[in-house]
Amino acid sequence: MAILISRRHLAVLGATAALSGAPRAGAQELSGKSVTWVVPYAPGGFGDGLVRLVAQKMAESAKVNVVVDNRPGAGGQIAATYVKQQPPDGHTLFYGDVGPFTINANLYRKLSYDMARDFTPLTRMMKSPSIVVVGAQSSIVDFKGLLLAAKGPPGLSFGSYGTGSAPHLWGEMLRRHSGLELVHVPYRGAAPALQDLMSGRLDFMPDVAPNSLPYVLDGKLRALAVIGDKRLPQLPAVPTLGELGYPDLLMEGWNGVVVRSGTTAPMLHRLHDEVVKAVQHPDVASRYTQMGLEVAPMSMEDFGNFIAAQTARWEEVIRNTGIALD
Repeated sequence: MAILISRRHLAVLGATAALSGAPRAGAQELSGKSVTWVVPYAPGGFGDGLVRLVAQKMAESAKVNVVVDNRPGAGGQIAATYVKQQPPDGHTLFYGDVGPFTINANLYRKLSYDMARDFTPLTRMMKSPSIVVVGAQSSIVDFKGLLLAAKGPPGLSFGSYGTGSAPHLWGEMLRRHSGLELVHVPYRGAAPALQDLMSGRLDFMPDVAPNSLPYVLDGKLRALAVIGDKRLPQLPAVPTLGELGYPDLLMEGWNGVVVRSGTTAPMLHRLHDEVVKAVQHPDVASRYTQMGLEVAPMSMEDFGNFIAAQTARWEEVIRNTGIALD
């Protein structure tokens, strides 16, 4: 898939490239004021749980009070808008994923924030493969069988976390790539979609591994393929889509953290180092691995490049599918 980098994406690259060469002018103090992680997910969910463990380790290491502030809604816009209105003093972090950081810029006709203008990337924290899953009672036993079942009417239904979410866009990529009869069923989150999948009301779903892996291991779901570049150690017999001949359909989940643009270089470097140290803590790494995640921090420059490339990729996908939200 050819990726074209637009001026908007180049703005992210330029900002982070400039910071990569900035001197580390001494350790920037964090004490005296709480550090707030703003999270675009509801309390108690998968994404919320990931950040709370890292925030705890950051508090212990940096010896600073760390608060997790949940501001869900509007595809991450509520959280993003709040963070961009805070002073650029390094004490408010915006934790997000592929949606608010890369998809939204291409999906919404009117977006309340601009990633390149309003934020500076700090680091990616982790990455997660996705898997194609069906209910355990389904007659579909492999990815080839899924394609055959979806070739003609009535086709198959697939679930997602909502219109414009990464699973929805992946399903549209599959439809466009293979000419399948697919019906998109949007849900408000992964939990209700997985329940319908297990009950047989939904045919299949592309889902990040931490959501569905426990149900696969319990025998309630069946994994057909890994939507990533390598097999999962927990599912060694499940092939990747690359192995099956579909490299253009690879999709990987990830999470990272950004801060307000205008934050000083010493503070950016201090925050980057503290977040990376927390993510790489053995307790965090062990927990992430159990969930099917991979600790994968990046330099600020590399994370900026990564966001720009991901934004360009989703721009092409969304343009080809014609999806747009107000």
